[in-house]
Amino acid sequence: MSAEPETTSMDMPKLLTQEEVIGILRLDEIGLKYPKETLRYLRRTGQIGYVKVAGKVLIPRNAVEAYIERNTKLLDHDDD
Repeated sequence: MSAEPETTSMDMPKLLTQEEVIGILRLDEIGLKYPKETLRYLRRTGQIGYVKVAGKVLIPRNAVEAYIERNTKLLDHDDD
């Protein structure tokens, strides 16, 4: 009989606050009037995943990384 491996904290995704994600995406630096509303829109439309813990919204770091990767446009020299 094989035992299930224990889950360690290294296996768990880092959970970020909304303020941390706003900073990572620089929503507060690009001239948006309501960066928190923009993040709420991204969550509501399923573009960034999140969890609620005791009523507080937390966003897995890998969800932010995936959003950035999906929305990164590579330089196309025809656009010059």
